[in-house]
Amino acid sequence: MELDKYLQMLKSSLEEKKEEVIKSLNTEYERLLKNRLNELEEIKRKVLKELS
Repeated sequence: MELDKYLQMLKSSLEEKKEEVIKSLNTEYERLLKNRLNELEEIKRKVLKELS
């Protein structure tokens, strides 16, 4: 019975860690995407400036 309780606590802890890691990865991915979008917008601006 104690083992079941321990395993349940362990499982719960692992789920929390998993959610933290996923959230962190999503945050980092979003940051990278925004940076890339900004870079592309800057390139677009430069190209349009050259064309005009």
